[in-house]
Amino acid sequence: MPLLEAVIFSCLWAFGLGQVKLEQPEISISRERYKSAHILCKVSSKDFTNEVIHWYRQKPHQEIEHLTYILTSYTQVSLGGKKTKLEATKNAITSTSTLKVNFLEQEDEAMYYCACWDW
Repeated sequence: MPLLEAVIFSCLWAFGLGQVKLEQPEISISRERYKSAHILCKVSSKDFTNEVIHWYRQKPHQEIEHLTYILTSYTQVSLGGKKTKLEATKNAITSTSTLKVNFLEQEDEAMYYCACWDW
């Protein structure tokens, strides 16, 4: 899905039936190689605990890809042979979801997006 379509879809969903507002407060995050990066997503919703938060990334000159989703408080994803490459958390107290990208390498350079929708 091209980026423009993804943005339009997110906007329509956020202001349409879903009534969920998502905000990623940090425009850019830089970390040293082999360290971890935490990417925050603030969610404004009447029913945050039941919202399914999805995480996507788009590498330069590539299509956007779905990484993971989280409904409860924690999920872990393997990528590139690394068992805990991605960790997604959901905090009901702060109404936030955080994507943690571990073992940072050059190939992790990308735009990361959160989204909210049901299957």
